[in-house]
Amino acid sequence: MNMHGQNEISLLPPPNLSRLEEPSVSIRDYVDLLLEGKKIILLTLSSVLLVTMVYLIFAPRTYKADSLLRIDKNKALLTAPLRSEASKSPAEAENPRAQREVEILRSRSVLGKVVDGLSLTVEVSPRYFPLVGETLARWHDAHDGVADAWWGFGRWAWGGEKLKIASFTVPDRYLGKDFTLIALEGARFRLFGPKDEPLAEGRVGDAVEVDMGEDKPLVVQVSELKAHPGTHFDLSRKSQLTAIEKLKKAITVKEASKDTDILNVELKGRDPEQLAKSVNDIATTYVNATVNWESAEAGQKLAFLEGQLPVIKERLERAEQALSAYRQQHGAVDISTEAEVLLKQTAEMETLGIQLKQKYEEQSQRLEDAHPDMVATKAQISRVDRKLSDLNKRIKDLPRTQQNMVGLSRDVQVNTELYTSLLNSAQEQRVAAAGSIGNSRIVDFAVIPEKPYWPKPILLLAIATVLGLTSGSAIVFLRNSLQRHDNYPALLEYRVGIPLYAAIPHSKKQKRLARSIDQHKDKPGVLASQEPHDISVESLRGLRTTLEATLASSESKVIMISSPAPSMGKSFVSSNLAALLASIKKRVLIIDADLRNGRLHEAFSVQKEKGLSELLSGSASLGEVITSLPGVGVDFISKGRNVSNPAELLVLGDLESILEDLKAFYNHIVIDSPPILGATDAAIIGKHADATFLVVKEGRYTAQELEVSFRRFQHVGIKPNGFIINDMKEGSSYYPYYGYAYPRAV
Repeated sequence: MNMHGQNEISLLPPPNLSRLEEPSVSIRDYVDLLLEGKKIILLTLSSVLLVTMVYLIFAPRTYKADSLLRIDKNKALLTAPLRSEASKSPAEAENPRAQREVEILRSRSVLGKVVDGLSLTVEVSPRYFPLVGETLARWHDAHDGVADAWWGFGRWAWGGEKLKIASFTVPDRYLGKDFTLIALEGARFRLFGPKDEPLAEGRVGDAVEVDMGEDKPLVVQVSELKAHPGTHFDLSRKSQLTAIEKLKKAITVKEASKDTDILNVELKGRDPEQLAKSVNDIATTYVNATVNWESAEAGQKLAFLEGQLPVIKERLERAEQALSAYRQQHGAVDISTEAEVLLKQTAEMETLGIQLKQKYEEQSQRLEDAHPDMVATKAQISRVDRKLSDLNKRIKDLPRTQQNMVGLSRDVQVNTELYTSLLNSAQEQRVAAAGSIGNSRIVDFAVIPEKPYWPKPILLLAIATVLGLTSGSAIVFLRNSLQRHDNYPALLEYRVGIPLYAAIPHSKKQKRLARSIDQHKDKPGVLASQEPHDISVESLRGLRTTLEATLASSESKVIMISSPAPSMGKSFVSSNLAALLASIKKRVLIIDADLRNGRLHEAFSVQKEKGLSELLSGSASLGEVITSLPGVGVDFISKGRNVSNPAELLVLGDLESILEDLKAFYNHIVIDSPPILGATDAAIIGKHADATFLVVKEGRYTAQELEVSFRRFQHVGIKPNGFIINDMKEGSSYYPYYGYAYPRAV
């Protein structure tokens, strides 16, 4: 007798190696994987959206107030002491000043005045109920007055409360410490210290002074209080520097667009009314400061010019007197053309030299010696002195009378021009000092924002949707990469050397059926009998058809179903395959040969009592161990009682003769064997089987496991006919190549 039957027959041709060595992944594979994991993606998306919605509900609202300032880009230096400076040195006036003004706007000198003017050193806030209190208070309409407190929670604020502090000063050691103010009846309040020690009671409008044992007392004056009695408020006093730094972090000053010299001043915070006041105060303080700086600069230059006027006037008078005296002494003296040219050039150079020296003196009052403007002015003075020296040498070549006339006339001309220039400059500075308006203008004042700047629901929900879909997809891909399986059964066919016989899809009805078995012990849990149109049953019908075609020989009756490891679904395949073979009028016997952990009797809802172990040990006959299952259409031999030596029992028991006796009566004998990698039982049973199949579960196997299982059978002279993939998920990228997705039965 040929014991191995079809085990020696290669049923399918080997696949093409060139097409299998480097399988490519297509976009369809990714789409199928995402469709398979759609529940995970939707769950992740729902979780992210839920968290976002909770954040949108409970997140504190942040408002933004802004103002626009214009910086004059090409403003002329009206306060220049000389016209030549305004015309020849416009660099400072004409260059963009926006970046410099940004730093001035953020300076402590500007922000400090805002902090003092708006009392930003004092922080007041109602004490809300944890987590949800502020959200509930925000929903309350302030026009309806103060919200009623929930029963038993009168200490918390629930909406509409208001506390305004006219003044609040504390000793230095209490700066930054939290005080508690509690509203009382009759417009009164009680103040508690940082350690909840009572300090004082007072009335709205009165200044309350408390001796804290320090150099200066604590003084608090409440100007307005609207709250139910018992409502708590948190009160603290910051140092000016701390308040300035906090304001500096909250404020943003930037140029609206490049080279426009339009500054946008933004401030973000929780109190919209306070924000608008703060931004407007910052802008107004800055503009006033620039006006004061311009006026002070013009006044300083005017003082310098007025100090020089008497000196130049006296020098002019002396020069005129000297020239008049010389003419009276020597009479009219004709000056040659050459002398007139030298006189004109010398007068211009001396005038320019004196102007440059005045400019240098004015610059020295506000600039360092190494400043580029100081260095440039010094170089100009040196050049004028050299040219003036050359002209004086040429004048010495003239006759003495003409030399004297040229010198005296030059002094008069130079001093006249200087005196006239200083008079004009002084008048200009008087006008500039009286009408200084600074180099900045407020284009738009800040208004009280009506809607919060943050959070933005549409933006956050859009981000949450993208994040949820991306995270869900990443989880699906990560889970797929961590699964212990190979995604290309065709490659497995080549590597292991056995063909794929069937790909059985996942069945949701099988899960429901398993649960019903636990509730109704008398009902067989075979899917092929209970749900004959299920998609998994349809795939098993394909396996049945293949077996009928390839195992048609009368000697190919014993079919063993095994697996590399437990929980692969071999019992599911064995029981349903047996039921399907019986449905085409075949006499079928199914044997639970897993003497270690067989549970096939539970699927058929029968008692295991006497079974294969008793039959092999000789304590029971075939008639005693065979159970007929009319609901399924098959006969069944359970595993029997538990034994301590199943492998020895299979070897010593007369299994071969038992199977020969059974073949005479049954068309097919389906054996549900133990896993091959866990014990040698499957190898012992396989020697007596006509066909052997390995069942693997999607996501639970690797090519190495399948290959080791195949070699384990080969070591005892058994060549498995093929393998079956069980529990394939819908949307698996390779399933369409091996199965047909039948429509679900209605």
